[in-house]
Amino acid sequence: MQKAGQNAPSPDSLALNSLKQQLLKLGSMVEESAVLARSVLAIADMEAAPQIRSSDDKIDILYHQLENSCTQLLTDKSLSQKQVCEVLSYIHCVRDLERIGDYCKELAELGERLLPSQPLPQRDAILIMLDRCRSLLALALDCVSDDDGSAGAKLQNFDDLVDADYEQLLEKMMDPIPTSAQAYEASLLLVLVLRCIERMADHAVNVSQRVARASK
Repeated sequence: MQKAGQNAPSPDSLALNSLKQQLLKLGSMVEESAVLARSVLAIADMEAAPQIRSSDDKIDILYHQLENSCTQLLTDKSLSQKQVCEVLSYIHCVRDLERIGDYCKELAELGERLLPSQPLPQRDAILIMLDRCRSLLALALDCVSDDDGSAGAKLQNFDDLVDADYEQLLEKMMDPIPTSAQAYEASLLLVLVLRCIERMADHAVNVSQRVARASK
């Protein structure tokens, strides 16, 4: 119930809040895909891979809906400059989250191809790297939810850990260079796994940085 003397939220403010809630819904869907991708890599859960592909279709649908909503809001000449900056940040956040979803699907496909190599070489270290990335994503979504522009540096520190994981694992996988054809192919696929996780972390950091810029 609206208190006496308290101004009701403007239609633009309500639209922006609705947009943010849909953005957080997209983020939740992407988080679920990341959990499923971990299952594919950790225990060769082949039932998870089709779930990721189905979820990715839903992510793409919501992604396009959010892009359209952002575009429509930007045509509203009543938006303040700060609100325009907020909508622009949401557009970029939506794209970052959609890309993370794509990388989750790619991880699932790589996990399927790596099934003959289970248990994976350096599996525990790879899963730690992926768990760091999932923590980055959760923190980035917290930044969106709380309009917290101060967490960018903290996320950057986490991202540095992911980058260090990437370099160390890459070196271990290629030293010595595998001699058999199957081991060599598995190593190449694992390099692609590492690259997916590293890029997912970068996109999560991007989300927090965009929130920081919009909140200034």
